[in-house]
Amino acid sequence: MKNFRNISAIIITSLAALLSAALTQEPATISSFTTPLDGQDEGVRWNIALASRKLDGCVVAPGAAFSFNDTVGEGSAREGYASGRVLYRDYVAEEPGGGICQVSSTAFMAFLRAGFEIVSRHRHSQPVAYARPGLDATIKYGKKNLVMKNPWPFPVTVRAGVSGESLTVSLRAPAALPFRYDIDTDEEEIALPLPDDGREVRNGISVHVYRLKHRDGALLEKRLLYRDYYPPVYVK
Repeated sequence: MKNFRNISAIIITSLAALLSAALTQEPATISSFTTPLDGQDEGVRWNIALASRKLDGCVVAPGAAFSFNDTVGEGSAREGYASGRVLYRDYVAEEPGGGICQVSSTAFMAFLRAGFEIVSRHRHSQPVAYARPGLDATIKYGKKNLVMKNPWPFPVTVRAGVSGESLTVSLRAPAALPFRYDIDTDEEEIALPLPDDGREVRNGISVHVYRLKHRDGALLEKRLLYRDYYPPVYVK
């Protein structure tokens, strides 16, 4: 019986020592994702920079859920946001906070590539220029939120910022991840009839989104995360 106790004590001590050593290392970048700012107007760029500053430095505790809306706040003029383009199903409007969705979408991809779990995520009504179909995450304060859960036994710090013509969101942690994650998509165009009024029609798009888990160069798992469907719209 004593031998079992001694072995258990050694295992527990060893695990504690490994975790302690990992947590005292220099912070590691466990994930990063960048989206382009090409073609974005001045108001949208202002909003992206402001939302990034609010996001930068946020810490997600072990097992805790990150809420984009709670962190960044409402995209209103009262909160300092400018008027910018907001995408709806078949038109674009100018509203305060336009462009914040690029920050939430960039953060979403960084979280996915760090193994975070999806609690809440919503697609845009149609594909966006800065992200592949299925890899965006729209938000609407009080209605639609991006919520991601930290599955790791250590805190993860979000870093976000604009540099030149790009926005980058990266995740930092006191230990490297045991796996490497990649995101893959499978797209299919679906032609559905719309009334012919002379305008060009973009067909519907069905997207399957997968997360691939690797270790030591070997693929361990390919898991379907979700399916998206973008309905057909008229192209203006």
